[in-house]
Amino acid sequence: MNEKTAVSLDQRESVFKALASSQRLNILSLVLDQENICAKEISNELELSQPDISYHLSKLTQTGILEKHKEGIKYCYDINYQLLKDIGIHPKVLLNKI
Repeated sequence: MNEKTAVSLDQRESVFKALASSQRLNILSLVLDQENICAKEISNELELSQPDISYHLSKLTQTGILEKHKEGIKYCYDINYQLLKDIGIHPKVLLNKI
């Protein structure tokens, strides 16, 4: 790993803590299956309240696992594959999708 892609130990710790939640893993699984998925679709699919979804999405974006972008009035999410690759995590392996 070169200096540009070096991930600090603190950031690695944050990523692994964020992934230690079954709800966040479920969200990550949905984003893996449906790239560019919006918060409302995640909420509907997982049957979680909007505050719960917002909390978990916030944790996943704060750590850099998910990237958030705005489409009109909605926020949509994609996986930050580069961060996970730099840490040595393959999302399909993590979520048993291989």
